[in-house]
Amino acid sequence: MSDEEAINKLVATLKKFKPGTPLKHYITHATFPKFKSIEPGTRVDFDFPLTALVGANGSGKSSLLHALWGMPFNYSTSKFWFATKLDPIEGPRSDPQRYFYGHWNETFGGIVETRKARIGTKQDYWEPYRWSKADGMAPMAKGDYEGKSKDRWNPVRRKVVYVNLKATFGSFDRYFFFDEFSKGGDKREVMRLEAARLKRIKADNRQSYKLGGVTESLFENRDLTEDELKAVCHILGRTYESARLIRHSLYPGSRGRDLSVVFRRGSEYSEAFAGSGEIAAVSVVVDLLEAPEYSLILLDEPETSLHPGAQRALLRFLLEQIKLKRHQVVVSTHSSEFLDGLPHDAIKVFEDNGKMQARILPRSSPAAALQRLGKVPNNKRRVLVEDEIAKLIVLQAAKGLDKGDAASLEVKVNTGGASYMLKFSGPTAMDAGQDLFLMLDGDQKRVAAFTDPQSVPPEAHDGLGAVLNDELGVDPVFAIPGGNDSAGHKAAKIQAQLEYLDWLRKHVAFLPRKLPEHILLEALDPGKNHAATNSKDTKIAFKNFLAEGSDVGEPSAREIVAWAKLKVGKIPSDNADLTSIRQQLTTWLHG
Repeated sequence: MSDEEAINKLVATLKKFKPGTPLKHYITHATFPKFKSIEPGTRVDFDFPLTALVGANGSGKSSLLHALWGMPFNYSTSKFWFATKLDPIEGPRSDPQRYFYGHWNETFGGIVETRKARIGTKQDYWEPYRWSKADGMAPMAKGDYEGKSKDRWNPVRRKVVYVNLKATFGSFDRYFFFDEFSKGGDKREVMRLEAARLKRIKADNRQSYKLGGVTESLFENRDLTEDELKAVCHILGRTYESARLIRHSLYPGSRGRDLSVVFRRGSEYSEAFAGSGEIAAVSVVVDLLEAPEYSLILLDEPETSLHPGAQRALLRFLLEQIKLKRHQVVVSTHSSEFLDGLPHDAIKVFEDNGKMQARILPRSSPAAALQRLGKVPNNKRRVLVEDEIAKLIVLQAAKGLDKGDAASLEVKVNTGGASYMLKFSGPTAMDAGQDLFLMLDGDQKRVAAFTDPQSVPPEAHDGLGAVLNDELGVDPVFAIPGGNDSAGHKAAKIQAQLEYLDWLRKHVAFLPRKLPEHILLEALDPGKNHAATNSKDTKIAFKNFLAEGSDVGEPSAREIVAWAKLKVGKIPSDNADLTSIRQQLTTWLHG
């Protein structure tokens, strides 16, 4: 199964996952009355078990990750955010920095809210804080439950795994590029010495190595497990025979733990010759496979060092781990590879609110999210209409959309009219898998809703052609295999007819009035019952309305469109017909 097929299937499965069943200890939402540069009162809902945070650099994505890190029991946001002389933290005890969040409580059998605030006597201590009506918290339930104190719900208990791919380096790169050799000399000699030590450690399978016989400098030395190696191979698109992971502090200085990996792929080579993407893949795979069930996984820019194919494979890996171990995953990203295929309410967009604060939009299409980062959408969603007046109306409705959504749309006139679109354009787009939608005039609507193919029993399949003709007024043309196999030809045609019925339900809609001219006339020349007139009389009334009583003779089609453009721009954004069209566009953009 390809990564794309697997991602689509996993997303469909995970949409059915709910807090408590099976997502235990799940964090459902977070609200920020006062936290860093996030707009006060902002609420973020985690509607899908993988949430993607998208925004420009410095927009607040990492701030949300840091808040999430500090939410569970025994974790504190102060690990990432603490006061210094240069960067003090504002917020007196009467109005401290704080957030509260909802989480599933097993004994209560529902969602409860916990508040944490920076109010402790110890510097930068974040502690659970009493319930607050003023902050907008939900009322506390009565009764005794595990995790409930007198005036608060205690923090959720779950493991947090934070992987910052921006700062994930192999020991070679970390020393060579980031450590200054304070005593002068040649770094290469130091690195040769440490390489010799690492080689002995690997060859002898050492589990302890003390520098000077005193300080333990070896913390882990093992081959990747079969599952770890398989995941790394898939993400990177390469076949490795083995990989040895060594965590150590063999390089000079007080460095903490370094990561070295020795790969075997035909021959052996260490991270000194490996790509940074190989180290990143090993790091994230090992950390995630070690994480216990129901962990909270936080990934900061997982696209770092990974090519697009590897990013998609990593997204698939993350979704698989959610399915297997019921994790909750939140990623901060600038890459479309981690957005495409996700439900739109899983994509949260960060933008400046004009007051140097981060506003967080609750849902977005991938194209709209990346448009905010300056990326022009590659694959716009095309809407076909019957004429130029309909195009003007649809574009006017689109002006009320989110600007990213509006940039993702392309409205075109198909001069063949509705019959051509339904007979040829629709079947072609369906076969090609194109993002094509038809917004037809209201007078083309023959049924309240197209037939659901799931409701057609097999014994009625021979009548599908008549159903389509009744509902469309045309017989669609499908690309059906030819040849002498009449049974196969018939089965293929039935399958195409069923698929087209499904496509029509998702890709075809109608203007809220019979003709686009009716929309403009009813909005700007009301009270004359324009919608009741026939097509010919409507065209005459429309021309007269545009001419405003002037004797302009017989205007050309181009002149009519130019005049209409000026008039359409005067239709209020909250006009009922425009609102109806806008809602349909939103449905097509977001599903």
